[in-house]
Amino acid sequence: MSLDIFTKTKPTIKPISISFNTLSLNKVDSIFLLESQNSEHPWSKNQLSESIKNPNNVGYSLSLDGQIIGFVIAMTAVDTADILNIGINPKYQKKGHGKSLFVYLIKELKYRGIKDILLEVRKSNIQAIKFYLRLGFEKISVRKNYYMKNSNQLSERDDGIIMRLEI
Repeated sequence: MSLDIFTKTKPTIKPISISFNTLSLNKVDSIFLLESQNSEHPWSKNQLSESIKNPNNVGYSLSLDGQIIGFVIAMTAVDTADILNIGINPKYQKKGHGKSLFVYLIKELKYRGIKDILLEVRKSNIQAIKFYLRLGFEKISVRKNYYMKNSNQLSERDDGIIMRLEI
């Protein structure tokens, strides 16, 4: 005769620390690394630095347990903001972190009196388009042949999809 004993235990849950911070120049190396991991056409460190320094722009990082795993940069003008760049560490994508970063950005932009958010995305970036649609963005326009597909074939172009979110 065997005696099986079962005990119910609670799973161990490790608390995580999530924080949002204003982008600063001392974080450019971390942001550049994320940008390089996320884009076939990454911004340079100089482009990132100039965007962070621009007084019309707002930028935030998302940190998980002290490590930057995401960022967003937006340019504000009157009551509209244009998303210039966004990136989430590929290891942390599809886990709600991009949405968390957007929720934080929207809260901050509302505080600044922003009513609309615009962005542009490559037509071929289906994953990003689906993400923006889930956030409530709508497609409002197309820029035909706006992007180069790659630097080796300068004649190959990709459309830009302009999207809008009313907040």
